[in-house]
Amino acid sequence: MNNIILVLKTIFPWLTVTDFWVIVFLYLIIDIALSIFVYNDSKSRGGHALSWAIWCFVLGGILPFLFYLIVRSPYTLDEINEEEAEKEVVELQKKYYEVQIAKEVQVCPVCGEEIKSDYMYCPYCFTQLKKKCPECGRLVDKDFKICPYCGHIFDEEKGVIE
Repeated sequence: MNNIILVLKTIFPWLTVTDFWVIVFLYLIIDIALSIFVYNDSKSRGGHALSWAIWCFVLGGILPFLFYLIVRSPYTLDEINEEEAEKEVVELQKKYYEVQIAKEVQVCPVCGEEIKSDYMYCPYCFTQLKKKCPECGRLVDKDFKICPYCGHIFDEEKGVIE
C-alpha cells in the first residue's frame, strides 16, 4: 500500500495520505451506491439482479454501470404487465363487439342466409321464422307458447299462424 501511495505522490505531489484514503473511501461509496442502484433497477426489470450488482462492484462501478445501462431492458416488469393488461382489454373489447354484431345479424336456421329480425318468413327458403300474436299483432318466435308482450296463450291444436 505504501508503494501505491509513493507512486501517487510522484504523480500528484500535493496528495497526502489522508487525501488518498478520502479518495478511496469516496470511490467505495460511489461503487456501492452504483451497485445498489443496478441491483434495484435490474430486479424491477426482471434481470439477474445479484449478478449485475456483483459485477458492477467487482469491476469498479462506472464502466459496468454504463454497460448495464446500455444492455438493460427498456421496460420494467410493471410496465410490461400493464401493457399486457391493456392488450387483453383491447382483445376483450374486440370479442365483445364481435358478439354484439353477431347478435344483430341473424341467419335463417334452415338455409343460413342473412335475414332481418322482423321477417316472418325466410325469403330464400320460405321457412316460417315468426308468428303473429292474434291479440296484440306483434311478431313472436314461432316456437313460443305464450306471447311475451300481451300474455296470450297460443293454442297449438288450432295452429294459430297468421
